[in-house]
Amino acid sequence: MAVAEVGTKGLDIVFEESDWGFKGKNYLFTIGIDEYKHWNPLNCAVKDIEDFTNILLKRYQFKGEYAIQLKNKQATTKNILIKLREIAKNITEQDNLVVYFSGHGHYDESTKSGFWIPVDAHMGEDYEHEFLNAAIIVDKLKAINSLHTFLIIDACFSGTLMAQLKSAPRSERYKSRRVFTSGRAEVVVDGPKGGNSPFAKGILVALTNNISPFLRVSELIVEVIKYVESEAKQTLFNGVLLNSDDQGGDFVFHLKIHEDELWSKTLEKNTVEGYKKFIDTFPESAHFEEAREAHAWGTAVNTDTIRGYQEYIDVYGSKNGIYVDEAIKKQRSLESAALWKKTLAQDSISGYNHFIFTFPESPYVEEAKRNIQQKGSEPVPHPEDGAEIRSSPPPEQLNESQKWHDTKLENTYTAYLNFSRAFPEGEFVDEARQIMRTLDNMALNKIKIMEANEGISLADKIATCIRYFREYQGAQNINLVKQIKDRLEIMQIKRGL
Repeated sequence: MAVAEVGTKGLDIVFEESDWGFKGKNYLFTIGIDEYKHWNPLNCAVKDIEDFTNILLKRYQFKGEYAIQLKNKQATTKNILIKLREIAKNITEQDNLVVYFSGHGHYDESTKSGFWIPVDAHMGEDYEHEFLNAAIIVDKLKAINSLHTFLIIDACFSGTLMAQLKSAPRSERYKSRRVFTSGRAEVVVDGPKGGNSPFAKGILVALTNNISPFLRVSELIVEVIKYVESEAKQTLFNGVLLNSDDQGGDFVFHLKIHEDELWSKTLEKNTVEGYKKFIDTFPESAHFEEAREAHAWGTAVNTDTIRGYQEYIDVYGSKNGIYVDEAIKKQRSLESAALWKKTLAQDSISGYNHFIFTFPESPYVEEAKRNIQQKGSEPVPHPEDGAEIRSSPPPEQLNESQKWHDTKLENTYTAYLNFSRAFPEGEFVDEARQIMRTLDNMALNKIKIMEANEGISLADKIATCIRYFREYQGAQNINLVKQIKDRLEIMQIKRGL
């Protein structure tokens, strides 16, 4: 291939997006060779792949940790195949792969075979064994089980990797194995020193000017073809990878979303999936903890079980969680519904009284009262009638229910402590102890926040700790609060000195 001031490249290979979005990672593998050992040098192959990589990392949802680049002396056949094998090991069926080769190519007319020319290959048909056969490239790419594979080739004779595209691309959901080349069986134009080839320039312009949240490959190709046809006398080709499992899908370049923009959209949609995506996308965000709590709360609401709400309380009860009070109300509502179902099955005056005392705020209370009134007007059954005699609950059961009702209304650590001591084997003692732990953790968290607040005097901080000992007798965090109190008193003594 002859090289003029604006040279040519020889690559011997002839070869509704909805807002669904991808769930995996975007892998990028770029190969650019200007400084060949035995072939004529090229002007801008390396710059082309560098500019392409930079714009994807800057504007689109690509990350540097999944970007691989081979330039000049690195771009040997061995290294290219090693990197393709590494990608095949790591990539998953939810991930995408973009491969960009910019360099010389060769086409063997006798065998109708195309080749990529690695940096150290000699010129001439006698050295064809040093070239990278297109058939090998196809096999390596077919072994990569990605959702989408998009191969871009800027080289002469670059069409032999392709089969004809049979139908218009469909959704991003479906697999695709697309190939886009700067020429089919012709010499293609390189570019000026320090610039870009017309083909690369067309791609960069389309990616730079795009303002849509997503740019389909099929749309990108249309824009690049228009650009190159107006700038250079070469015919671009696109199709699918030969004998691949292309399902007619369409790879999409998704613009990066700014953290504040994504957070605003996440709050607007308010879904568990949205918060999870934000957490995964911006793990260092100032909104991370808020998003994580919202995700935990949404998960609890979706589960809508006492256990689910308890899992939220276990994590956020000691952190002044936004939804702790609501979680307790939800638990109480579920407990109320469960007891009401049991009460209806029992259908006794004592059962209805027990329900009223336990859940006085329940919407079923009025029905329970009506049922009691109706039951009170019924004749008392006698054994000789063969009727079942329902015994009233023992006085201590009613006493416990009433005491539990009063305890919930007071809602203090001391009240729950007194209740658990009065009814150590009672029906509600486990719930009382759980609420005690939650209240204790919340109190400890408030004391920690208070300790760090420079606007509160040491005397007031110490007084708060002392009040804790009175109100949280025997609590699990009492030793931690004592440590805080001791630390505050030492500070007070030092300041006094």
